Amino acid sequence: MSTYSINDIKTSNDRYKLYTLMCTPQNVDECIAFIQSQNIGVLNVGKELSKYIDSLEDYSYLNIDVYEYTKKLLEETKTRIEGSANEVVAIHNLGILLEPVLKLNASQLLKEFSKSAALIIIWENQSELPNVLNWPSQNQNYSLDFSDTQLKRLHYAV
Repeated sequence: MSTYSINDIKTSNDRYKLYTLMCTPQNVDECIAFIQSQNIGVLNVGKELSKYIDSLEDYSYLNIDVYEYTKKLLEETKTRIEGSANEVVAIHNLGILLEPVLKLNASQLLKEFSKSAALIIIWENQSELPNVLNWPSQNQNYSLDFSDTQLKRLHYAV
């Protein structure tokens, strides 16, 4: 499997600019620090969406509200890569996107965003190569499936 670097993101003109940065639970903070050292915004999806959902007074349109807010967060967090026309954002803690009550198609949401900006998924769980991300305790129930897209593995050294 090929690995990619931040420089590859700078020059990418792929339709979907989806990258994973594979970590262990023990070094996820180091991975986040590495991404931030590259002047790339990092979004803790679970934390931000939890705060947003908690602030809602009406849950009638919860799935639509969360979908729109997630898109807004991604847009606000993305940054332009120095020396490139491409923009990028890194995300982690994505489990909330798969909550059944939200009725989101998380993979589709992330793929659609990656058409306009590079998206780095900081992933500290399992992956079924090449394109499925899952959780060790829930691999049969919940996963992010990018089978119809190329999910590129980002290389780094901490």
